[in-house]
Amino acid sequence: MADASPSPTFPKTVIGALPAPGWPPTQRDSTSGIDPARIRRMNLNESPFPPSPRAVAAMQEAVTRVNYYPDPQWRDLTAALAAHTGIPQGRIVMGHGSDELIVQVGRLALAEGDEVVVPTPSFPGYAKCAAVNGARLVAVKVRQDGAPDVDGMLEAVTGRTRLVILCTPNNPTGGMLTTDEVVRLARGLPATTMLVVDEAYYEYGRHAGGDDHLAAIAAAGIAAPWASFRTFSKAYGMAGMRVGYALCGSDAVALAFQKIRSTFNVSAVAQAGALAALGDQEHTRSILERTRVERERIVAGIVRLGCEPFPSVGNFIAARTPKPAGTVCAELEARGVMIGRLGAPGFDDYIRITTGTADDTDALLAALAEVLG
Repeated sequence: MADASPSPTFPKTVIGALPAPGWPPTQRDSTSGIDPARIRRMNLNESPFPPSPRAVAAMQEAVTRVNYYPDPQWRDLTAALAAHTGIPQGRIVMGHGSDELIVQVGRLALAEGDEVVVPTPSFPGYAKCAAVNGARLVAVKVRQDGAPDVDGMLEAVTGRTRLVILCTPNNPTGGMLTTDEVVRLARGLPATTMLVVDEAYYEYGRHAGGDDHLAAIAAAGIAAPWASFRTFSKAYGMAGMRVGYALCGSDAVALAFQKIRSTFNVSAVAQAGALAALGDQEHTRSILERTRVERERIVAGIVRLGCEPFPSVGNFIAARTPKPAGTVCAELEARGVMIGRLGAPGFDDYIRITTGTADDTDALLAALAEVLG
């Protein structure tokens, strides 16, 4: 009988060296014994509020035509995004969530032995982006306010750096940078380094009084190629539809993304929903405001319980806890509340809480009082 083990050439070496994948836990993964329908999911930075009713209606109508492929050029959606952002339509590339775009930029920019500079703690997908391409991740600790350390990231750039990813507001700490800081980083990068500004939480930052960096970056005449990644998953309440987009700094950057993407990467239903959601900014503002209220309630409550939170502007809060983070997460889950923890070195005693509804906040704080009491 032939040996059924994989060929020594498959998968390629850098993939074979990766650990087994781990998946973000949902209620169905809970070992608490509680009915999954009764568990409060406050660990994945989703919106607890549904998308615009206009988006729901548009998606329901689009479902009737799913026997046809979607528009592979996303023309209606990118035209609306161009009007909304000021970026030319031809420089907007849609993705199956911004996760897909992070994967793509690694394929575009990285080869084995290259370096990727990122903040830490930050989105885990950056490490995977580096690893699958055989690149080395260079992680620079965030500042005390939870925002990326621009000076530290610039100092970390070497002749091998081919990609810098800047997350602002930063997940999981919630700190954001000013436009001057973002432009300073961009200007400090060589033409051989690609810059990605990950703005998955852009709308929350703007609602908190933050800047829109796009015009300033475009006007800065920077040498490095660049793109900003945004998403409909967070402030638009459409995480389940997987719609992200890249706002590219040049036609050449956009073309590079176009060359490697899947042809029909964003479904017709998702395109219809995103277009309608973008047109209902009043609903988005409502989500942002309700999120702000619950974020402030959570911060006030956990401070009273002895936690030390970062000053977040996102739909999440990271905080140092008086007890080990793993213990806090497990004991909260046993009480029907799922939250996350920061796994980055030096942040083992930090938890991350996604904002929820008012009822979610009440349940979280009551359960946390028992855990930390």
